[in-house]
Amino acid sequence: MDTIDEQLDAANAQVAELTAQLTALQQENATLQAANEELTENLTHTREQLAGMEGAHRQALEEVQRLKAEAKTAEERAAEYYGAAAAPQQVTTKGDPDAVSLHERFAAIKTPGEQTVFLRSLTDAQRAELYSNI
Repeated sequence: MDTIDEQLDAANAQVAELTAQLTALQQENATLQAANEELTENLTHTREQLAGMEGAHRQALEEVQRLKAEAKTAEERAAEYYGAAAAPQQVTTKGDPDAVSLHERFAAIKTPGEQTVFLRSLTDAQRAELYSNI
């Protein structure tokens, strides 16, 4: 069995060891608390930024809607000011067979066979135009 002095020395050594462990744990706890506070501040800052971005996004969407409404109004104003656009006129060159009316082209054909071939080469709309002018 150990003497009382040896037991006391062992107990003192154990208390010193536990005190060192407690100090290390307290330092680690302080470090973790500081990190937690920093992360909490970062989270708060990030949430504020997100809220600001959401507000800016909503404003941008509203601006887009307003601009679309104004664009339609501008188109309507332009239509009123300039009037409805006329259908583009077809441009043909002089001497182009399409420049001669279908009726003139049909009248120039003398044989019934050639007239039949010519009629079959026309679209339904062209035939209707030709028949309306005969």
